[in-house]
Amino acid sequence: MKELKKALVFSVYLIFFLFVFITMSKYTIDDVVYHDLQEIKLRVSLDRHKLPLADPMLNYSGDPEALEAYIEGVNHYLLQQNSRVTLVAISNKPISPAKGESVEQLVAPGSRTYLLLKADYSHNYALLIFPLIFAMFNFALLKNISRIKYKQQVHEDKKVILPTLEILKIDLYSKTLHLTSNTELKVQLANKPLCFYLALLEYCKTYPEASLNQNKDLPEELLDLADKYFHRLVSLGHTIRKRPNFSNSLEKTLSEIRAALDELLSATPELKAKYYPPKAHGEGSRSKLHSYALTKINEEDIEIIGK
Repeated sequence: MKELKKALVFSVYLIFFLFVFITMSKYTIDDVVYHDLQEIKLRVSLDRHKLPLADPMLNYSGDPEALEAYIEGVNHYLLQQNSRVTLVAISNKPISPAKGESVEQLVAPGSRTYLLLKADYSHNYALLIFPLIFAMFNFALLKNISRIKYKQQVHEDKKVILPTLEILKIDLYSKTLHLTSNTELKVQLANKPLCFYLALLEYCKTYPEASLNQNKDLPEELLDLADKYFHRLVSLGHTIRKRPNFSNSLEKTLSEIRAALDELLSATPELKAKYYPPKAHGEGSRSKLHSYALTKINEEDIEIIGK
């Protein structure tokens, strides 16, 4: 009885899989034929003015041989592209299609051109052997599922759960920041603060003892890194503007970075000590000694995507 039930499940699974495969195959073929038809119509419409078609209004009988050569040229190109559509005839007069053929019209002011086309909608049913083999392979694996699950449950109690390392990921393609523990929360930064923050991270990794003060000029190495990341954003198509002056409005740039990190690290405030540019505390001489350098950042703490 158990074997009969397994065979029934396998049969239902196989039928469903084959139905999905055939349906998707038919949809794909229909879509390919449609785009091939549109490509032929576009090609003929562009060449319409030089086609030797008969025109009774101008008392021109056309050039059948030249027209046939043009059709052969189009079909040769379609054959090279593995097209499912063949161009049969072109005429200024209505055409009666045979079985398996269709007629498309090109309408222009004062003229109408008819294209006789033949499309191949056939399926290669020999390919069904692949989903069949795949289904049989999956059915064979069903016998081991319960055994594997049981082994996993036994070993889960013996596994030592190691703490996962929290990493800040910066995606240059989307200009967003996110943590590995929460990939759904992504915070976006504008071009200037993003480039400056990337440069700050890399600079502080290279010079962990460096002190950065807003009352002093930015180090040339930091500016070069910011320029490098700005040019990378340009190459990715994010901006076509001139390079911003990273030395100007430094407090505003740092505020934008901190605001983005406040949102990103709202659930993990303990990470601010690592990723957050420190704010100045106090006024006067004390604030002049303040450094916004990231002194606790390490190589393994960040990952830059699209660098």
